[in-house]
Amino acid sequence: MERSGVFLRKTAISAVLILLFLNSLGFGLDAGKYISVDEINTDMEAYCLTVYSGTKVERFDLEVLSVVKKVSPGRNLILVKGLDERFKDSSAVHGCSGSPVFIDGRLAGALAAGWDGSLEPLYLVRPIAEMRETGSAESPDSRVNSAPMASGYDYSRPIDLDAFLQENLDLIERQQAQPRMALPLAMSLPDEVCEENRQTFQKMGFVPFSTSGDIASEAGSDIPLEQGGTLSVVLCGGDISLAAIGTVTEIDGDQLYGFGHSFMGQGATDLPMAAGFIHTVVAHRQSSFKFGTAGPVQGTLLFDQAAAVRGTIGQTPKTIPLKIHVKRYNDPQDRTYDCFVAVERNYTPRVLMVVLDGAGQMQGSLPAEHTVAYQGKINVRGYEPIQIDNTSSGRGIIPAAMEMGSAVGLFLNNPFEEVVIESLEADLEINPEDRLSTVWAADLSQVTAKPGQTVSVSVTLKSRRSEENTVNLSLTIPEGLPKGKYTLQVLGPSEYQQFVSKMAPQRFRAVDVPTLHDALQGIFNYRRDRLYCVMQVPATGLVMRQHELADLPPTKMLLMQDAKRVIPVEPYQNWVENSIEIDRIVDGEVQVELTVE
Repeated sequence: MERSGVFLRKTAISAVLILLFLNSLGFGLDAGKYISVDEINTDMEAYCLTVYSGTKVERFDLEVLSVVKKVSPGRNLILVKGLDERFKDSSAVHGCSGSPVFIDGRLAGALAAGWDGSLEPLYLVRPIAEMRETGSAESPDSRVNSAPMASGYDYSRPIDLDAFLQENLDLIERQQAQPRMALPLAMSLPDEVCEENRQTFQKMGFVPFSTSGDIASEAGSDIPLEQGGTLSVVLCGGDISLAAIGTVTEIDGDQLYGFGHSFMGQGATDLPMAAGFIHTVVAHRQSSFKFGTAGPVQGTLLFDQAAAVRGTIGQTPKTIPLKIHVKRYNDPQDRTYDCFVAVERNYTPRVLMVVLDGAGQMQGSLPAEHTVAYQGKINVRGYEPIQIDNTSSGRGIIPAAMEMGSAVGLFLNNPFEEVVIESLEADLEINPEDRLSTVWAADLSQVTAKPGQTVSVSVTLKSRRSEENTVNLSLTIPEGLPKGKYTLQVLGPSEYQQFVSKMAPQRFRAVDVPTLHDALQGIFNYRRDRLYCVMQVPATGLVMRQHELADLPPTKMLLMQDAKRVIPVEPYQNWVENSIEIDRIVDGEVQVELTVE
């Protein structure tokens, strides 16, 4: 009997603990506070809480139309219609995602989806039981960045900054393939920048709009995070703001639930969250949305799953400090923007690019003819800073933004180990001048030469206005070069980089973080205001991963090329080159033939 009593007591304690655990995960919810989908019928009274203006949470009456069960495995939705006149004027409103819905006086869930352009304000409601499961299967100790999660980009091939950014955008678009209500994205950047990036942000699941002004000037910095209040996810903050806008569904202690759908669908995450101020609701035939701005960061969004987002109020998020200095020809003062960007491996590169572009255009669009001299610094923990120093003409801020954004993205997405980016710096100097030229023609000072001699190349550059300019290059023929015909190539910097990437792809591959760091720095060492002359020459040797083994004896080469070797080898290719700095931004290439006697 005594043993039986002990067993029963232990069983009862275990049962209580299990119930408490399940309750913490969102199962067995308090029936006095929450209503399940099985209890809901169409004659029940319903309403939601949300903000339509300022920070005031208001009640909006709803009509329950139906319970849509098993819309996907294990998922249900509740169909409601807005009865408030303000709802009727705007149909489904982007930014209402997460607005708590009460049915029969109990919390049923949150507005999560709707139909743009519908004649009636119809919404689908995510059940609260599904929302409360968010984050239940993940431990805070195993959250974001405990193990690298690569984007799928192939680091074993030569790094291509443009290709990485395109693959990054394609990945984001695939992640947003699951339908969800797009969130308004408030950008304190010029309208032109918002329009230039509209399609990109729409692919990322946002409704972008340009705004200005500080939330502190509207309602002070003490806006609380509260049920039915505005929930902002801050992708960039400080002097420049990019923030997605939704609504808080519920606050349980320091735990916050919102949106009723995913934000990015990344699972564990670490993003700044804040309250916000709604200036108005923009009723639109195609897509109505809340026009608002984010407040100061008040916590961290830790979980981003299909049914909701969940964050901890008071927890400090990971961010990257960003300082941008801009000097413009038509601005009487130099301007500095102190910002921070959220750390998210797929979105951070895009956000960074848009912020840099916007900073350069804060005082107006760039003229048709312009040149941008830019420097950048990426401070990576444990490594020398990545230095960017270059010039572009006629392409706006895009080259500078693309280079810094892609480098940050490659670090954050690398499959080798976690990389901590401690800070970012950018300096932009904009002048109204066109410095673009094309390599038009080249002439050799002599068509034959002997090994050891130096030949001169006269290169004609032509500007957009067909103005011609001549510069001279020289190239020394290597001693001992076999006689024969050789091709000299005069290359612009882009063409030169492609040449090097083809001849020595190992210099642009990454097998770990140190080689990724070196490959990126090598790419950024190619300046656009240089002109190159190259000539491929015979070589013997092998490349083993990143190591170039030139002039190997034939017997050694045969031994290293044995098919049984674990480490693959490639033929070593060689060339001679020379370059000069010019006051033009050049592209294109020409070839001339040289006979070595």
